[in-house]
Amino acid sequence: MYYKLKKTYPILIIITFSLLMLIPFFKIDQLGVHSDWSFHAARVQQLYLNLTRGHLFTYIATDTFSKVGNGNFLFYPTLFLYPWVFLKLFFAPIASYLIYVWLLFVATGLIAFFCMQSFDNRATWQSLFFALIYLIAPYHLYLTLNNYVLGEAQAYMFIPLVLLGMYNAIYRNSWVTLAIGMTMMAYTHYVSLFISAEACVAILLCYLIQNRKIELRKFVVLTKSIVLFILLSSWQFVPLLTDYVHRNLVRPNPGFMLMQSVGDFFVSAISNEALNRGGIGLILLFTLVFGWSLINKNSKYMWVYLLGVLFTWMITTAFPWQYFAKTPLAIIQFPYRYTGYAIVFLAIILSKILFTLQFDKVNKSVINLGIVLIMLVLYTGSIYSIIARNANSTGTVPLLTSQRTGKYKTFRDARDLPIIINDSSYNKQFSYGALYGETDYMPKKALANENSVLNRVSYINGHKELLRQYSKANEIHYLVNTKRQSSINLPALQYHNTRVYVNNRLVDAQTSDRGTVLTNLPKGKYDIEVTYKPSMMIIVARVIAAMSWIYIVFLWRIKLYN
Repeated sequence: MYYKLKKTYPILIIITFSLLMLIPFFKIDQLGVHSDWSFHAARVQQLYLNLTRGHLFTYIATDTFSKVGNGNFLFYPTLFLYPWVFLKLFFAPIASYLIYVWLLFVATGLIAFFCMQSFDNRATWQSLFFALIYLIAPYHLYLTLNNYVLGEAQAYMFIPLVLLGMYNAIYRNSWVTLAIGMTMMAYTHYVSLFISAEACVAILLCYLIQNRKIELRKFVVLTKSIVLFILLSSWQFVPLLTDYVHRNLVRPNPGFMLMQSVGDFFVSAISNEALNRGGIGLILLFTLVFGWSLINKNSKYMWVYLLGVLFTWMITTAFPWQYFAKTPLAIIQFPYRYTGYAIVFLAIILSKILFTLQFDKVNKSVINLGIVLIMLVLYTGSIYSIIARNANSTGTVPLLTSQRTGKYKTFRDARDLPIIINDSSYNKQFSYGALYGETDYMPKKALANENSVLNRVSYINGHKELLRQYSKANEIHYLVNTKRQSSINLPALQYHNTRVYVNNRLVDAQTSDRGTVLTNLPKGKYDIEVTYKPSMMIIVARVIAAMSWIYIVFLWRIKLYN
């Protein structure tokens, strides 16, 4: 009994700690939203509606994102949004999101805990400290509770898994963990996948500096990992190959934006608020400044500390980003995205320092519990402004009270100030466009004509029309009554695998000068269906991935049994 309790108490602490983190938000039962919220909420709403219609997969937006067939579901990962979707089936909107965040917190803490246990030979309290530090890092709270940057928040869960995987591949000749970690990145956030590859290269360079060579066996191990990664994740990239490459679509702008100086970084870190500036927070800033004098210089922790310094440096303008503006590094857009990786390395160092902390005449268990309580207090300080915003006790944050009427309008204007939503007003937000992400991966011609496209204006023989339309899962239907041979230019975005049916009959459609569906029809009444047909390549890739996952689980069960 004691042995079982000893094995489970860290898990129970992480689950309980994560719940305590969110109790204040459950009590308020409303959210102050802005930034990336409208993009992700609209994606989840579309997934939810399609699921209630009996469709698991979503390819184009037919009820959200202005109902023009936006294909962001093809190009942005959606897999880890599904827990939120399923929760919406059973809980009120605000509760479903908060429970989803709680699940993210639990998963993030448990993954961090077990990764640290593997890294340092099952040092339980050190692993627990690492998990809790990683959980309460201000940048993590910025992603999940402040600005709702959910793609990156999902990827944040798996950063420790990627780094452990690379460590195992280079130092232990074990390759499966790395493949799984990188696959999880592909399933969540492509930019984080790219940064994870950079982190793996940094770890490889550390190995080369230590050993001054790399054995053939290491290349074999890394090759195996890459092959498994391709088998598990290729389905995620198929739409990029079939519908994006050389298809003249809008893409997110590369470059380095929202830079922060070293001074701004330090000041923001000291404030310990849930921001993207200084996102390592106060206790990891302490680790950055004093960690070198508190670690064993002849251990692997020295290299971990140096990597923490490197990634912190890359967050700031002290790093010479201007020389990388025309390199592949520019796809990261915001250097603060390195914060999650700096947090991992610095949290490893701090957890080691805290684990070795001792006071005369004070029981070690008391010290450990005191550290946990201090972390909870630090967390409450970090979220104070978020709680104040959500509670809106001063009445300074506007409330969403009505749906959009008239012309296209984004949910928040360019100032991106927060607005309060609750269960009764939740669905009203979807009548608006998303401030960020609405036009990503649209045809460039459609973006040039966004006023007519996003206001769902059709053109029949060059004349403006507002046609009746209705939506189904992955289908937009337009009802047309023509009195003569007509050229019909619909406000439905045209992708490579877009298909058009007229009265249930497949027809050849053209692309209009707006980047939308164009078809010619004789006199008559028509139900024009615009849909997306996934390529056979993506179906085959999904089958391969499913078989690979089944094989991995099968081998894992055999290993456990043995």
